[in-house]
Amino acid sequence: MKITKYLSKLVEKRTRNVLAIIVMFACTSICFGKTAITLGPDVIHEQKVAGNSDRLDGTKNNTRRNRFTQYPSECTLIVNQGAIVGEASGAYIDDNNSAVRSMKGNKIIVHGGNFSGRDINGACSLSRRNAVDVNGNTVKINAGEGIGSVFGGYTLNGTVSGNEVLIKNDVTIGGSVDGGCVDGDGNANNNKVTINGGRIEGGVFGGCVRGDGDAKKNIVTINDGKIKGDVSGGYVQVNGDAEDNEVTITSATVGENVCGGFVLGDGDANNNKVTINGGRIGGDVFGGFVKGNDKGNATDNTVTILGTPEFGDNTNLRVLCGGICANDRFDAFTGNTLVIKETKAITV
Repeated sequence: MKITKYLSKLVEKRTRNVLAIIVMFACTSICFGKTAITLGPDVIHEQKVAGNSDRLDGTKNNTRRNRFTQYPSECTLIVNQGAIVGEASGAYIDDNNSAVRSMKGNKIIVHGGNFSGRDINGACSLSRRNAVDVNGNTVKINAGEGIGSVFGGYTLNGTVSGNEVLIKNDVTIGGSVDGGCVDGDGNANNNKVTINGGRIEGGVFGGCVRGDGDAKKNIVTINDGKIKGDVSGGYVQVNGDAEDNEVTITSATVGENVCGGFVLGDGDANNNKVTINGGRIGGDVFGGFVKGNDKGNATDNTVTILGTPEFGDNTNLRVLCGGICANDRFDAFTGNTLVIKETKAITV
């Protein structure tokens, strides 16, 4: 009888252990306290935000830190509420992570919280030692306060590609919103920003390169909201090409200029598209714009105006143009199109 009871308890104990293991590995998201974090399919990581929290990211305090130091990918951070003192990122690395070359597939989802003016990133690389590619990361913001700037993907040098930012509700962003941003040299391609409401105190950029590089095939869609600064599908601050970018504004107020592809230095701004269906644009509208003096064409760009948008105010004339080059030695005429159709009482 004693042997039978012993075997029965042993089987019961082992069964509980097996069930516990199954539950542990079946769960990919754990909530407790005020923050839920998911770290890929085979690692469970919990982080609690009670009161104030320092920099928050999906790889922080991970018991298998070495793996995610080398491959900080497929991490998800969900912020429900709380006070965040530092930046919040799906994944984050700095100069101490010398082995990292790529960050991909990370997410941050924000349902609330106060971010104390700090930034939100799908993935962020502050590594100066290496060029780090930051690709396929996502930011979704449903609510929150004190948000600084928002980046789907951010790197000092490298490539940002396939990153996405979605802002849904009446949220105020204190800085800019970038689908993908290279703060030095690199390329920003195939990034996307969608804004369905709220207020942006800075500008909105699908893909942004602040050094030398290309910004191509980025998309900005603004369905509602107020943007204080510029809106651009692709933006190159030094030298490079801004091509095949798209901006669509359905109903929003934009304080400054709207441009499909913009090159501040030398390069081409070709094949960009801007579509405006409504709202008010405070500045000029360009399909493609090249400001440099030594090289660059702006060709085959299209600006389409539909519905009843308003442009400028009663004191300033505004420019609607398919393409423009600051230096008239370069081509700003070939294939550029301004289409105005199905409109009523447009104010220009």
